[in-house]
Amino acid sequence: MQTKSFSIVTSISMVVALTAAVLSIIGIATTGFYPGIIVLSFVALIPIASKFYAKKVISKSNDFQRNYFRTLTIINFLSILVVLWMTFVIVHDRVLHDCC
Repeated sequence: MQTKSFSIVTSISMVVALTAAVLSIIGIATTGFYPGIIVLSFVALIPIASKFYAKKVISKSNDFQRNYFRTLTIINFLSILVVLWMTFVIVHDRVLHDCC
């Protein structure tokens, strides 16, 4: 009973987070280490973990599945926003040097 919105949001979240994490790791070579990269890497694990856990939830009741998919869809959507915000901050701080 996996919802279509959960599947779409989780896939987008996974692509955005993993792309940002990989580009941040590559960016270490040019701009040096930035502590936000660690947080960005952990945020990239959220959609991956939710995809794996969704397979375990299949045997649960429909109400539990509905609550799970709704909650994780919101969390994955918020992780997209966090990744975009962190990417914006890292670019302005490390690449453009216009912070403070």
